[in-house]
Amino acid sequence: MLPVGLMLIGGYLVWFGVHYWRSDVKWPTDPIKAVLTGKPLPDPANTSDAGTVVTYGKLLTPPGSEASAGSSAASAVGESGIPGGAQESKISADALRYVGAGYQYGGNASAIGQWDCSSFVSYVLGHDLGLPLPGGKWGDPGFPPHAHGPTTLQYLVYGSALNRADVRPGDLVVWQTHMGIAISGSQIVAARTTATGTGTSSIDGVTSELGETPHFRRVAT
Repeated sequence: MLPVGLMLIGGYLVWFGVHYWRSDVKWPTDPIKAVLTGKPLPDPANTSDAGTVVTYGKLLTPPGSEASAGSSAASAVGESGIPGGAQESKISADALRYVGAGYQYGGNASAIGQWDCSSFVSYVLGHDLGLPLPGGKWGDPGFPPHAHGPTTLQYLVYGSALNRADVRPGDLVVWQTHMGIAISGSQIVAARTTATGTGTSSIDGVTSELGETPHFRRVAT
């Protein structure tokens, strides 16, 4: 029995070691990691690169039916200092609920985290808020959750064009190969990569990384 027990303990330690130090592992391992590396304990309400995060646990609440999810997201929107209409604010608040979810290249958004940048936007607009999508609506043939649906190039010409100075929370920021939903004049929430999942990014940072020109679109009416 002793050899078997030692083998089980060894296997667990190997598993724990691999998962413990992964950069995309969050709570509860980050606080322990911080203590062992001499860093300050992370704040669960302040772990994204935008400075504000709505925890993934809020996803258990249906969109628009729980004040806690909406109020946390609205707080992040309000810090931008940019006024937003009710519909625009609703889009950004809903999108922020998914910070911490996953990413899947070419995902059809048939489940939370099974999306890429454009199908994530389709999920927020079409699934959660019932808004039209480029060329159709959520659930149509060729649209999520049956297929990937509209791409960044289709969103690039969808809605109304905006100047950067006029961007409000809930507007779309679209590059040729990436897109997200504005939560301020300088930040977006988007499905990013397999490693980083769904989170917040700097508009200027993404522009610099991609070497592409951002386009700003308003889809709310």
